[in-house]
Amino acid sequence: MKGLLDANVRVHPVWARVLAVFWVLVSLGVAAVAISSDLIGRPVWWADEQRWPSLVLYALGLLFLLPSVLMTVLSLLRGPWVHLGAWIVSVELAVLALVDRNDSPGSAVVLAALAVASLLTGVAALSARSLD
Repeated sequence: MKGLLDANVRVHPVWARVLAVFWVLVSLGVAAVAISSDLIGRPVWWADEQRWPSLVLYALGLLFLLPSVLMTVLSLLRGPWVHLGAWIVSVELAVLALVDRNDSPGSAVVLAALAVASLLTGVAALSARSLD
């Protein structure tokens, strides 16, 4: 019986591609939340142009987009710990949703939905592992 952290068990190649597409879509979803919330006048705290100078704004954007982009690469490489990364990203998105629930509730709902989807994708990645 292989454990959760066994490095010899990798994601199946077909599932690796499916997971990579999912993480690209999550990255686009997070970017869409940031842009649309700013357009409607209720920006999320990490993408507020009036609160942060440009350099900090770009750094925060990278900080919250980079994990899903890294998960895309890790999925394509069939990393043995894709499920753990998915769970970490889901926690990050859930925290972002909790922080934004008062200032930007619509964005918080979308981020919470992305967090749940990431959590379930972690379960799918765990069950899609196979021996090399």
